[in-house]
Amino acid sequence: MAERFSHRLEWWLLRALALWLDRPETGESCRRAMRLANLGRFALRREWAWCQTNLWLTYGPGLSPKERRHLGILAFRNIFMSYVEGLQPEGIQWSGVDGSHHLLEAFRGGSGIILASIHLGGWESGLFHGAGLLNLPMACLYRPANNPLSEQFFQKRRSIYPVEWIPRDDVRTTIRALKQGKILVVMTDINFRNGGVEAPFLGLPALCPPGAGRLALQMDLPLIPVLVFREAPGRNRIQYLPPVALDDLRGGKDAVARATDRLNRIFAPWIHDYAEQYNWLHARWRGRPDGTLWRPRIESWPEMVRERVEPFATVSERIRALLRQ
Repeated sequence: MAERFSHRLEWWLLRALALWLDRPETGESCRRAMRLANLGRFALRREWAWCQTNLWLTYGPGLSPKERRHLGILAFRNIFMSYVEGLQPEGIQWSGVDGSHHLLEAFRGGSGIILASIHLGGWESGLFHGAGLLNLPMACLYRPANNPLSEQFFQKRRSIYPVEWIPRDDVRTTIRALKQGKILVVMTDINFRNGGVEAPFLGLPALCPPGAGRLALQMDLPLIPVLVFREAPGRNRIQYLPPVALDDLRGGKDAVARATDRLNRIFAPWIHDYAEQYNWLHARWRGRPDGTLWRPRIESWPEMVRERVEPFATVSERIRALLRQ
């Protein structure tokens, strides 16, 4: 009974927020989301703690406490805008589309394609670009909401996408979609504790989703990275990158881990250049390769950071300029 009540309460809250955020112009909806984010970080205390922990683990003393807080606030605003864009993709304005020939040339090859992405900028609006504007057959692996009412709400709002949504544990449907020649979108930057593959992510050992590398290698499919950057509220730019070279890994030892590492290293410079648009709220390194769990406590930072396999990342000039504003 208590669970049903909490599910219904969450559903009513989602409906109320959607009603308040829905504006005729997507940019105005995003600006409302930014105002909401300024309050959200106080309510989402655990996410704020992970945001600050993740920034420390990545940049260390390269960011002062004031800069780390400022960057965290910008990241919160970006996440709130991203969710709004995900529910109103038809209103997104595209300021630029780069590298789409990489995707179109691979599609003309006639096989399925793995389109790998990360939670950067307006990532979900990239789905609408591929399926709605390029008119390509697309499917997306996703994690269904725990609340069935919320799941129904999200899927109804997402019905505007001409996209097949596949729960990430549904292997049979995933394989079928690829054999049908569809473009499968896979998010590759989440903490994947059960069945994850170990590979460095931003200089720290991490448990990563193995699907993108495994499917590309086993089915001999193109693996294409894609990123979406926010130029302004409601205006995005999309970047398709060249296919990831995998031929030298096929049949080799730890091929999936090496393919995952290669993909992570492709994404890393973009994350650093657009760090204010990355999802630092996610507990990216919580589940450790040795089976232990990290918690976002300041007193644990010195011990956690000793696991880095690379020096702290350098804060990009773009981010330095942004933090001075």
